[in-house]
Amino acid sequence: MSTTTSKNPLLFSLLALIAGGVIGCGVGMKIEKSASAPNLLTCQQQVQAQTEQIKKSEQQYQLLVASNEKQSHQLEQTIKDLTVMTELVDKQKKEFSAQLALLTQKKQKLVATKQKLEVTKKKLNTEVVKLQTTTTKQQVVIDKSQQYFKRQAEMQANVKATQANITELKQAAKGFKKACDEFKSGNSWNWVSQKDCDNYDQQLGLLKDKQALLGAQQQALAVINAEIGKK
Repeated sequence: MSTTTSKNPLLFSLLALIAGGVIGCGVGMKIEKSASAPNLLTCQQQVQAQTEQIKKSEQQYQLLVASNEKQSHQLEQTIKDLTVMTELVDKQKKEFSAQLALLTQKKQKLVATKQKLEVTKKKLNTEVVKLQTTTTKQQVVIDKSQQYFKRQAEMQANVKATQANITELKQAAKGFKKACDEFKSGNSWNWVSQKDCDNYDQQLGLLKDKQALLGAQQQALAVINAEIGKK
């Protein structure tokens, strides 16, 4: 009990007070030799009551000490838990900071890439416009070339047709000339007349017109060929 009381000055003082009461009661009994038995009994009862009070107080004190130790242990555990949580929060904070820095860096790269893509897009749009313009010009050239080739083919066909007509006219004129010559000689046994000479003259006129037409057609064809040669 001395160890317990040394930990609590209040309990030690209480014990000293009761002990003093017991001593005082004994001294009083010696001084008052004429004291009766009931006074002694009363003194003993007081000492016993005070002793029980001391035991009760000591029990309460032990309970209080145990409660304080439990709370102290809980407090220490709570402090440890808070320390661990604080360290964890600091670690997560550092990780989040690193992730945020990484995301910021990625965002900057994406912004730079987007700007480059915008520049590339503008260049491509410019190239597309140029290509469209070039394509349009080329299409115009192609259309004109197709027109030239179509016209060339038509003229070539006309030249061939005129040449064929000239060949036919020459053959016909040759026959009419022979008959006309026989008619003019006056000694032919064939059935010839002035009509043959008229037909011959007519064929010569047609032949002259066709030859003039052929010359014009060939000249126009030469112009078309020259234009196509420039393309």
